[in-house]
Amino acid sequence: MVDDLTNEDFNANALPDLIDVNFKNDWIGYLRTTGLPACGLKYEDSCTPEENTLRFLNAYNRRIPAMKPRMVRESLELSVPSKYRLNYDELVTLIKAGGDLRPYLSRDILKKNRPDKNDLLLNSWGIQHLHFRAEGTDQLLFCVIAESDVFIIQTLPHDAEHLWVNTQLIQILHENWPKLILRAKHNGLRPEVISDSKRCTLRRNNANFAITVADGTVYLPLAGGTMASGDSVEDRINCDKIFLELEQYQNVVWQSASAIRTALNMPVSQKVVVKMAFENRVCCLYEPTRATRIGGFAPVDNATL
Repeated sequence: MVDDLTNEDFNANALPDLIDVNFKNDWIGYLRTTGLPACGLKYEDSCTPEENTLRFLNAYNRRIPAMKPRMVRESLELSVPSKYRLNYDELVTLIKAGGDLRPYLSRDILKKNRPDKNDLLLNSWGIQHLHFRAEGTDQLLFCVIAESDVFIIQTLPHDAEHLWVNTQLIQILHENWPKLILRAKHNGLRPEVISDSKRCTLRRNNANFAITVADGTVYLPLAGGTMASGDSVEDRINCDKIFLELEQYQNVVWQSASAIRTALNMPVSQKVVVKMAFENRVCCLYEPTRATRIGGFAPVDNATL
């Protein structure tokens, strides 16, 4: 949207001293035409703008990792079944090349067309699971997919009991890459052992719980945890930030209406219109009747847009 700004016709019969700006509507337009379709989703009119934003944040670059080259880091405990060794090597090559991982992700992504469905393991612990083959496999490869690296944890059977709350995954992260999960470490909690069945019940009810590893270190949910709705806490925070920033930008534009009119050399008979365009993680303010950018690009926190 940013690089394809074109002149737009607007009705200029409103009061000339007013400025037409509604960045929330611009964001909704982005979600409807670009953001959600890029994830294979449609804007749901039955949902609020905030709910649609949560769907977008859940799918975009979280459940569906961005296609970009990444280094592969393997844990010392990693054991790949021999029958999947060639498949594993192909996956590693794909990851390093920045290929599309969607065929190997949860069946919700492509087969069920639900990339916005909450993955409670991902929401709570930030751990993805990959199939060794596109058609699905009886063994799953668990990993953390970061911006520039994929940290491969371990292979576990798909039908293993208590698979989605298996604390071995966190134990391996703790022993191999403690800095990766340092933000979740909590020095003020006493070690506590929670049974497998209880962890399953808590996870099933979207309840957060701490994990104690073998040396007594206590971790809160590595990815921030889940809301009672099942949504990611991190996504909820970023959703609130997006709408807060849209409002803040809009207020700045309102306060700068006269300066904007003067800078654009617009006559008092013409209404000033300011819109916002979005692309990846930056946004741009522009005057659509002239397709003129205002103030260039405005960087936004990487966690939001």
